[in-house]
Amino acid sequence: MKENKIKSSNGGRRILIALGVVVCIAAIIGLAVAYNRLRDIWLEQCVITDVASQVSITDGKMVRSDIIAYEFGLRNGANLALIDFDERRRETLKKIPNIRDITIARHLPDKVTITVEERVPIVRLGIKGQKKDTGRVADTDGVVFISSNGTQMLPIIQEAAAPGTAKGSKLSGHALAALKLLEVCREQFRELSVVAADISTPDYIAIVLGNDYSVAHVYWDGMDEPSAATMPNLITQLKSLSEAYTARIDDSIRVWNATLPPSETRSHKREIHGNTKRKSL
Repeated sequence: MKENKIKSSNGGRRILIALGVVVCIAAIIGLAVAYNRLRDIWLEQCVITDVASQVSITDGKMVRSDIIAYEFGLRNGANLALIDFDERRRETLKKIPNIRDITIARHLPDKVTITVEERVPIVRLGIKGQKKDTGRVADTDGVVFISSNGTQMLPIIQEAAAPGTAKGSKLSGHALAALKLLEVCREQFRELSVVAADISTPDYIAIVLGNDYSVAHVYWDGMDEPSAATMPNLITQLKSLSEAYTARIDDSIRVWNATLPPSETRSHKREIHGNTKRKSL
């Protein structure tokens, strides 16, 4: 009798456990169905039906809004909830070096605003001895990209050999040093009116002074590995050159020497102020 009661108790417990499992499974299935239904309703709200009213793109001079829309897959029928905007942004920045940054703002559920910040060219890049314009330019970060719109009057860095620094890459070594030199001249030594920087010689950078097209050979401590820490050395050297150049001690000077340390400028006056020989540019 006792054994029958135990069996009956165990059997009841198994039935309760089975019912509990069934209830749990049913609850899980119900939640999954409800989640999928809610997700479908949400996704329906995120579909682009009118690009003009749902997508806002602020573009630049070189990179048009239709290019950005294409790269991000923004078209009628696309679903904003299914677009990986972070991944698309990374890929677009990698693919189009003309773009400095892309800012994305989602306006749930069905609108998005994209702002494109283009790079601003400050120098042109060419190859020494070649007159053909490569179309390559660089911005203040040293990133190389292609732009021919309004760049004709920018100073040029003449690299030693073709093909030069490729677009999408960053200037380094003497090319980066020349960029920093031109920036400092533009900001602090406008009287030099530098129009070109030739980096084909490893010992110095040869800059062309726009007022009379004379040449100055410039070297400073840290030029081989330019950084913020070496900029004071460059500024000191350019200050010495500017003082000598604007003093106009000898109008026949065509090549100025700014490769000596500033401490030696007074004792080597002839060399620093320049070689009086004419040099074809």
